[in-house]
Formats: sequence, C-alpha cells, structure tokens
Amino acid sequence: SPTRSIATRSELSVESHKSGRLSPTKQIMLLEDQEKPILFHNFGDTRELAERADVGAMRNAIQRLAAGVGIIGYADEALSDIAATLSSTSDRLQFEYPHANDPTQRLRYGNMPAIARLERIVRKGWKHDRGNGASEDDWNSGVQLPLLELALETCTHEDNLTVQGVKTLAIEPRWLARTTVGLPGRVIDYVVALEPDAVIKQAWHRLQPLPGEHIKAWNHATRTLRENPIALNIETKGPNKSWTDGKPQIAIWTDAWLHRVSLLPQAGHVIGDGAWPAIPLLIAQGHDWHLLIISRDGEKTVIWDQIAVGSSRNCFEAMKTVAVLHWCMDWAETVYRPWFHSLI
Repeated sequence: SPTRSIATRSELSVESHKSGRLSPTKQIMLLEDQEKPILFHNFGDTRELAERADVGAMRNAIQRLAAGVGIIGYADEALSDIAATLSSTSDRLQFEYPHANDPTQRLRYGNMPAIARLERIVRKGWKHDRGNGASEDDWNSGVQLPLLELALETCTHEDNLTVQGVKTLAIEPRWLARTTVGLPGRVIDYVVALEPDAVIKQAWHRLQPLPGEHIKAWNHATRTLRENPIALNIETKGPNKSWTDGKPQIAIWTDAWLHRVSLLPQAGHVIGDGAWPAIPLLIAQGHDWHLLIISRDGEKTVIWDQIAVGSSRNCFEAMKTVAVLHWCMDWAETVYRPWFHSLI
C-alpha cells in the first residue's frame, strides 16, 4: 500500500520479526543507525566505546558472584552439615570451595535459601530439559518464577520490593516507543518493582497523566503496576530460542521505559542531557541466566552484553543465580529508589 511504501526507516526498524520484513539482525542495525542510537556492545571491547566507571564497578561485582566468590554465607561449623544434605556429589564438593563461603559479605544482601527448595527447582529444570524440552511458559512457571520468588523471599529488602509478571503488558502510551509499527505482542516477562514508600505515595497524588492519556502511571504501561515503579526488567526465553531474536524487543522495551522515566516531574533538572546510572538487565534462557548493563547519556544508549551469572543445572549454579538476584534487588532498593525519589 502507499502507506507502507513511505514508512520511515525508524518504523521499519522494529517491524515484528514474524512479519518477515526484517530480520532481528537488521532491526538491531537500524536501531544503531538512529540519531540517538541503541547499541549492543561486548564487555571489554573498548576500542570504540569506553566503559564508564559505574558500569565497570557493577560488572566487577557481578563477575565475582558469577565466578562463585562469596555466593554462600554459612557459619563454618554449619557448612559441612549443609553440604552433606545435597544429593549431588558435585554440589557437595563445590559448596565447600573456600572462595564460595563469605557470611559477612553475603548476608548483607539476603539469607540463604532453603536447600530443599533450591533442589526442587533444579530437578524441575532437568525435567524440562529432557527429550524435546518444555515450552517457555513451562520454564517460567516451573523454574524462572520460583527462582525469582525464592530470591525475593530471602532478600534483605523483601518488604520493599515486588516481583510481577508482565508478559501481557503493552507499551502505553505507544508514543513512548521509538515506533508504533510492529511492536511485539510479548516483550518482557517479569519485573522487580518498588513498593511505594511515603515519598512515592505523596508524589503519586501530584502526578498527572502523560499527554493524551487519561490514566496516570509511573511506568510505560497503564494496565497494571501503575503505582509500583519498575526497577529491574527480566526477559525469559525458551532454551531453543535465538538470543539475537530477543535483542530488538529488549532494546525497544527498555528504551520506552527510560523514555517514561525521563518525563518524570524533576527528571529534566536531574538528568538533562547527562549520564544515567548504570542499570542491570537480566535474561533467563532455559537453565541459563545472564546479566546485561544499560548505560545512557544524552547521545546514545548502550546495552553491555553479557555476563553468564548462573543457571538451574545444579544447586551451586542456582545459588550463584540467587546471589546475583539478591545483589540486583539490593541495587534496586539502595541505588534506584533514592535516584527515583530525586526524579519525582
């Protein structure tokens, strides 16, 4: 049609992959070519992009946990007894690695999850990985969501945060996204959001709907989570899905979220054209969990890609995942919440 023939390059860049118009690789290329580009960039590759200090500090902290350093926090006299309850010989060996146990550091972020619950999640992952495997929804309900809920229940900030499923949410209003053409029907699966405190509740009463909208919300979605500001985004994918396929939708979703944040009442004074804080982003694909870091300044958004942080293949790997989730939830409460306060 004539309308299609004159579609802008930006609009074409985010056509749904299912439409067959553009491959995910071309979508990513076109997002990179925009005036204020969204770039996926490998950690350590500083030839064209310098790594900001806060990105480096977050990467270092996460890489220590991903290496298994300080991921458990048991008293020395209890560690052997805990390890003996593990059904896997490999797990029993790894739990007694000297570098893995650091109660002083580890318990700052949360308590140790019950081993029995961790093993149930691991066994569910094994079951989903047999034969032809299980669907993404089965992985979510049996493995990913139970891990997220276990991490929240044992997190230091359990009462201040909430884990919510958002796979049915659309970006609203649609103009927050870089385009209104071809937005995926299912974008991000879960978020960790802030429970409103006195500052957020007071600011909520003053908040006005965005232009052209009748319903107000802190986020870039108005059907739910209106009063709970999103702090962390978690995308999940089935083990047989391509990570490349998910990159454009993650870029579109996070960019729309940051666009909404930039329109908060005091954001213009606090952010302006300057740098935003480094923001973690989590990806779970089958057994495996990865962390990316978003950095944004006035000219570009960079999604630093990616650190393998843990899995549900065994209890030691699952404990890494819980430790990283605890660290990210602590970031949401101690870094993101104060920063969000400054924007409202």
